[in-house]
Amino acid sequence: MSTTDRPRPGLGYVFQDWSVNAGYRDAQLLLAWFRTAQLVHRRFGVLGMAFVVFYRLFTSLFCSIELPAECVIGPRLRLFHPHSVVLNPGVRMGADCILRQNVTVGNVVRRDGTEKGVASVGNGVEFGAGCVVVGDLHVGDHARIGALSLVLETVPERGVMIGNPARLVRIDDPERLAAR
Repeated sequence: MSTTDRPRPGLGYVFQDWSVNAGYRDAQLLLAWFRTAQLVHRRFGVLGMAFVVFYRLFTSLFCSIELPAECVIGPRLRLFHPHSVVLNPGVRMGADCILRQNVTVGNVVRRDGTEKGVASVGNGVEFGAGCVVVGDLHVGDHARIGALSLVLETVPERGVMIGNPARLVRIDDPERLAAR
């Protein structure tokens, strides 16, 4: 994920998610806005922070989506039905992930107000509609989280989690999937 830590200026960075969201103009525009906010946040100091505050207010109040510019998210993020998606500012997510509507990836706060930690996500992870992934855990590469699942524990690479609380139902075999 080192390429996402320091965004390179230019339209290539802003539109890096454009082609994988073909046919979803709302997702394309939201992600271009998000990548612009990331770029400005990392490059322009105090002036950048003013832009990020406007970005967060606009996307939260008018778009009902929280993609903080502070998140580190790899290229080719796909948003299907981008409504009510909430990511904690500390989220680190790899490349080629898919977020559907009403997905939350964040932290757990103890009763005393301290945080237990924020979830991190590998490459190629697919999140089903309405799922919640919270706590100091990692979702492994190419894992899939089922719709309406509540994930409270680490997910292995290629693991499939479903339920509330979510449980591991299988680990996908990449050779079997390629044969389809």
